[in-house]
Amino acid sequence: MNCSTISITSNLINIINLPEEQQHIASYRVNQVLHPILQSSPTDPFRKGTLVTNKKYFGIVSKVKPNSDTPIKISWWEPGSEKVSEQLWYSWELLRVLKIEPLPLLVPQKTFLIIPERTLVVTDNGDLIQFTTTGFWLKSIDESGYHLLNQNEYWLFPHLNFPGIPFACVNTLPSRAAIEAAQRLNYFQLKIKADLWLTSNNFGQILEQVHSHIISETCLKSALIKSEHLLGEDWILTDLQIAWQAAFSSYLDEQKRLFGLWGFKVGARVVCSTTKYQFNSSSPCGYDYQFGTVTALELDADKPVVIRWELTECTTSYDQQELDNNSINIVNQIVKLSDYVSYEVSTDGKLYRAIIGIKAKNIANYWRRYLQKELGLLSQLLPNYHAAVEYLGSSMKHKYFYLAEQPRQKTFKARLRHLEKVASWDLGKRFS
Repeated sequence: MNCSTISITSNLINIINLPEEQQHIASYRVNQVLHPILQSSPTDPFRKGTLVTNKKYFGIVSKVKPNSDTPIKISWWEPGSEKVSEQLWYSWELLRVLKIEPLPLLVPQKTFLIIPERTLVVTDNGDLIQFTTTGFWLKSIDESGYHLLNQNEYWLFPHLNFPGIPFACVNTLPSRAAIEAAQRLNYFQLKIKADLWLTSNNFGQILEQVHSHIISETCLKSALIKSEHLLGEDWILTDLQIAWQAAFSSYLDEQKRLFGLWGFKVGARVVCSTTKYQFNSSSPCGYDYQFGTVTALELDADKPVVIRWELTECTTSYDQQELDNNSINIVNQIVKLSDYVSYEVSTDGKLYRAIIGIKAKNIANYWRRYLQKELGLLSQLLPNYHAAVEYLGSSMKHKYFYLAEQPRQKTFKARLRHLEKVASWDLGKRFS
């Protein structure tokens, strides 16, 4: 893996090649380290933050669960990069089989290290010494302990509770920034966790709640942060913010397609039903229909439901009251009774439309009077590219269509009975 450039003082660099006879420096021998004392862990030697290797790749222990069957989570760096390629959980057996071991951090003649601030030791002279942060070169390791040098001092620390922390190792250690980044959740991991949290919760009519400000995006994000999905995890706030916005936006888009606002889903076909009257009479005689498609749901707008109307090709936005006042309703999915016969109805029942698919004009002309007898007044024969029927292409692959919107029967049950009779006919051919 690449090794980043780490700033090392010239004094420490000079120590590397300093001849023995020129090292007129103070000498100290530590008998005991009083602080810090590293507590034993059930996952030793794999602790959180331990660098590991399988002789080919480098990684870092990013999380431990001592009581789990797979207690060790390792983040692996991409070869030749400081980017984390994947994070995997391992059992003790798998660690052994894959020969994953802690990376030797304290390499004599290669490692620069620090003795951290507030380290408290007792020397062989009985002196009690507390360190400020001090940098050293690791000269050697033997049975007596760790031999450390800097420009002014020589120290010998015992093996027990050695407090040294490596911060650079020639061609061995990754940068401190890479180590810290590997222990944090990155953008992609945060987005996955946000996605899982959103889909695992039932928020009810989430679009209605967001539109009416009953629930806010900020409240939901705060709930995610407090959830078990992020419990004990580290992340950068900007990464979390970007990941949350992407996950929440995708979640809302899915809700708009699957559930919609007030039942109006993005991509749904809608109809505006207008009562029509007989000439010179105030008596109604059915409805005129205008069809459209819900193209967007703009939750922050006062009129969130955006509809594009087929006839005029104009786009209009509506609030809930305007949808009701204009008798705008969803057209339910097409119901197929046979390869040639389907029907669709609106949610308010004002629209009922029988759809007859025909292969050829001569067959259409033959069946027209029979169809009209059962279904009522038929439309003209429409080619499949006509604006009124082109939306049928994915569900009914025919060259021509008849539409029947003014059935003779008053009830839906009676209409369906006659339509099922038509569905039993072989409309693919004519009979002489």
